[in-house]
Amino acid sequence: MPTEVVIAPIRDFPGYRACERLQQEVWGFADLSVVPDHLLHMIVQAGGLLLGAFDGVGPGRELLGFALSVVGLWEGKKLRHHSLMTAVKPGYQDQGIGEKLKLAQRDHVLQQGIDLITWTFDPLESRNAHFNLNKLGCIVRNYIPNYFGEEMRDARNRGLPGDRFLCEWHLRAPRVEAKLGGKKAPELRLAEAEVINRTQRLSSGQRAPTGGRLGLTTPFLLFEIPQDLQALKRENIEVARAWRGECRKYLAPYLEEGYLVTGLVRQGARSFLLLERAELAEVLARP
Repeated sequence: MPTEVVIAPIRDFPGYRACERLQQEVWGFADLSVVPDHLLHMIVQAGGLLLGAFDGVGPGRELLGFALSVVGLWEGKKLRHHSLMTAVKPGYQDQGIGEKLKLAQRDHVLQQGIDLITWTFDPLESRNAHFNLNKLGCIVRNYIPNYFGEEMRDARNRGLPGDRFLCEWHLRAPRVEAKLGGKKAPELRLAEAEVINRTQRLSSGQRAPTGGRLGLTTPFLLFEIPQDLQALKRENIEVARAWRGECRKYLAPYLEEGYLVTGLVRQGARSFLLLERAELAEVLARP
């Protein structure tokens, strides 16, 4: 990580254009898909939030990442911020910059008197699940098929339907405070929960789905997801597509029945989403 990473709002056109370039670096966006400078400007002027992560202060500093969110309504009545993008420059990822951006986003949103941020992420991305659920303390109640359509056009997401989890970050919840304070949840072993789906190991070390079970009712369930979705897509896009189908068939129904996704459990090289049959208020109240 650079010696000093400074998080600051972006409110000028040079900053907006740096965000344009970073979108192309991170996601491989074609020009058509980039959120352009004039739209970023309008979002900021309308009360949205654009935070940049810079390698220091003063002229010539480099933009290493950004987080963009807009004000909206939650369930038709409550104010929230919806986070549209969080990006970190290739070569600077896994160095805590994304976490700095999210924590700064949380502070700014709380200062506006709003205590909820939402965003979407791919249910098959284990790194995102770990960051969002285990580190930030988010929860998931909704699986949305084709949120971004049947075929996404950017380089990172191309090849799979755009299904997404809708992630909820309840900023003042004891669960969130505990996670941000470094408190870890009690370790859950595979034997303590029923596993929804079956998989088999491939020669690459990745795993392929081989079916699952509906109708389970135990308090804790596990749903296995790929260890590294991007590597799997490069190796075998058909297996990645099969994973998406398994999510729709065996994961989405449990959320519809009231299960919450509250964590990611790792067992060696395998990754499992943790589902709980519990009330939202109960989960959020846990310190």
